[in-house]
Amino acid sequence: MFDAKQEDRNDLAVVPFKFWVDHVENESGGLDAVHWASWGKRGYANWEKSEKVVRLVKDAKAMRGRPDAQPCVWDALEPHYNRWKDGLEAVTDGYALEGWAGGISVGQIAKCKSINVFSVEDLAKLTDENIHKLGPDGPKLRATAAAFVASLNGAGAKLAKENARLSAEVERLTKEAEDDRKAMREFMAQHQIEPAPMPADAAGAFASEPVSRPVGRPRKAA
Repeated sequence: MFDAKQEDRNDLAVVPFKFWVDHVENESGGLDAVHWASWGKRGYANWEKSEKVVRLVKDAKAMRGRPDAQPCVWDALEPHYNRWKDGLEAVTDGYALEGWAGGISVGQIAKCKSINVFSVEDLAKLTDENIHKLGPDGPKLRATAAAFVASLNGAGAKLAKENARLSAEVERLTKEAEDDRKAMREFMAQHQIEPAPMPADAAGAFASEPVSRPVGRPRKAA
């Protein structure tokens, strides 16, 4: 919620800085678009806060449902967000260029969008007639995109996803085991329970055993 002084709430002294789209990989291997907003407060220097748009909308709905509803951040940002969203280019079905980490630069993304290429799949299928519009690096960029698209459904991609799943599972089980050990230690400390002694002290057991001597007469010194 907006945390300005009460006298500032009348005109909601919120200054929108920017809106942007982040892309997060979903369970099926595709990308989901997540909208973010960044804003400041009028009269405050070097003050900026960022939040997901869906969270701002959720907070606004919760506030508007209260009998003592007060203006909130989303009341000030919503008109600006709607204007930004109206001008936002729709991403075609496929892997968004913004989520193609390491495969394309920001400048190249801008060039692609200028000719209505919004996904890696679009780039991979770009014709020879239009590829030159991306500059001298266009053909190489298209080849890289084609290789990436081919890997999305290949055996290597499936193996990588399975490895990631197994790694996450091992990490989860390891954390659960550590949590169980921690809980047990805390329980024993709380109830003043001493740990059970070991069956035998290895060092003491070895020390008590007689030292074996070699059979036969000792070798003469040179």
